[in-house]
Amino acid sequence: MILAFFSIIILLYSLCLLYASKSWRKLPQLNESGELKTVSILIPFRNEAENLNNLLKSISVLEYPVNLLEVILVNDHSNDGFKEIIQSFENRFPFKITVISLSIQLKGKKSAISVGVKHSSSEIILTSDADCSFPKDWVQKMQAPFEISHIELVSGSVVFKENNLMSRIFQMEFAPLIGVGAVSIDLGNPTMANGANLAFRKSTFEKLKPYADNLSIPSGDDIFLLQKIKSQYLDGIFFQKEAVVETQAPKDFISFFRQRKRWAAKWSATSSLVDSLPALAVWAFHLIYITAIVYSIITTQFLILLPVVILKIISEGIFISLILKSQAKGFKLSSFAFLQLFYSLYVLVFGLLANFGSYSWKERKYNNNEQSGN
Repeated sequence: MILAFFSIIILLYSLCLLYASKSWRKLPQLNESGELKTVSILIPFRNEAENLNNLLKSISVLEYPVNLLEVILVNDHSNDGFKEIIQSFENRFPFKITVISLSIQLKGKKSAISVGVKHSSSEIILTSDADCSFPKDWVQKMQAPFEISHIELVSGSVVFKENNLMSRIFQMEFAPLIGVGAVSIDLGNPTMANGANLAFRKSTFEKLKPYADNLSIPSGDDIFLLQKIKSQYLDGIFFQKEAVVETQAPKDFISFFRQRKRWAAKWSATSSLVDSLPALAVWAFHLIYITAIVYSIITTQFLILLPVVILKIISEGIFISLILKSQAKGFKLSSFAFLQLFYSLYVLVFGLLANFGSYSWKERKYNNNEQSGN
């Protein structure tokens, strides 16, 4: 009876993943619009001197009309050599570029975004991060869905750059988050988006003021914006699968640990009980899955459980491979095998750590349950 319960839960999880794979394949595509919109690329940064050169090179080769695109860089109290790097591009940069520094009273990414939006003269705001690079048609594809009058926010695909085995593992672990976010948007219940590739109407941002009551929470700029727009324009959110931004993978497991702890804390702080249910369900599944494996081994009944375990592994492989393929990345069997060994335990640990301790971000330290002032 106990093993039957475990088998049913694992089977249902596998079927959900297969359904998600089907949904991913059928995501709507809208890559061209009639009239091109005016766009502001908005990038907050803090101590990103090592990344600014590659960032500006990537932006400089974007294919979009010069008179319709501007770049706004918002400095969040950097103390590195960013000024010299930006100045070296100003005379040869094809697009209008504006650099804004936050006042002493303001700090953090949400303040930077709010200030940047205020200074924008464009209809569409397109946000990303300083460690990202972009395909030449990125702006074109991200602004295209706004051709539909009721679209208020467009979420795009994000992938980690791969340099070695470790970064490939991180890349593969990250892919399902993008996939789940995309499928949730397609199903009409958006749960997550990524600020490294996010576009929205300036007028909607100014109307909703998404950070007015949460500016003191250090992260969650993308999730708070998504939730605010979702509450007012449920059918106004679109996922643009063909627009893929590459971002730097964590340098090592310690960096990965800190990043995921910060993300978990962000979701914990921004999600209502209803919005948290999918994440809670995933956490509960992995607890059940580990329990099932241990129980079946102890009772020498693992062969009975093996068919649904194999189905789970196959369904996860299909989902991840489809996402990576759309991001022009390969599916690495060695990385996938590593994830299979440790992923469930990782989900349990990070799900718990989201509610305890502190984390560091941009040389600033925050407590998970503390709202840091501006």
